[in-house]
Amino acid sequence: MNQQANTINTGSQGPTSQKRLLLWLGLGVFCIMAVVGSWGLLKNHGYRLIEAGQPATSALVADCGVVLTGGPGRVREGISLLSQKQVKKLIVSGAYQGTKLSDIFPEILFYPEIRLEDVVLERRSNSTAANAQLSLPLVETLRCRSILLITSDFHMLRALRTFQSVFPAQIEIIPYALASDRLRKRPGKAISWRFWTTTLEEGIKYLLYEVTVF
Repeated sequence: MNQQANTINTGSQGPTSQKRLLLWLGLGVFCIMAVVGSWGLLKNHGYRLIEAGQPATSALVADCGVVLTGGPGRVREGISLLSQKQVKKLIVSGAYQGTKLSDIFPEILFYPEIRLEDVVLERRSNSTAANAQLSLPLVETLRCRSILLITSDFHMLRALRTFQSVFPAQIEIIPYALASDRLRKRPGKAISWRFWTTTLEEGIKYLLYEVTVF
């Protein structure tokens, strides 16, 4: 009886151990891929990093600007580009329901040269994928043949790939990546937790988008 009981127990533990092993192997592979994806954020992908508030190069000109909310300085930079006539229309994607431009950017009062009808608020998106999907009809309605895609440096790789996968090829997408503190390593410190948590978080999101969006 004891031998039979031991045989039964051993047999019941076998599949469970295999499932746990497969689970840990899967998690390990996912973590390695996330690290690789995170490392990809640190590479130069061919677009210029722009310091917020600095005079933008005149070469960066498009019919429309599309600002993705969620990071400091993004909307301000979009308004600045509109003020300098580097874009003709500005779409702010990801605004909260019921908000007005003055709620998002109270300083708009100091830009009398900007016509409020030139700023369009997209209020339904809550993700980068939705930003692209819901901005496209607005871009087409405004007859924009080119856009400046305005977001933070750590977000640009995923945002650009998302917009390229959603937008038709005839609409030119020009990355306008704002340099942020989240990807800056502090001098004299080998480890910056904010730097690495940001890259790891975006790396995981990028991998998920690689499977579900791109």
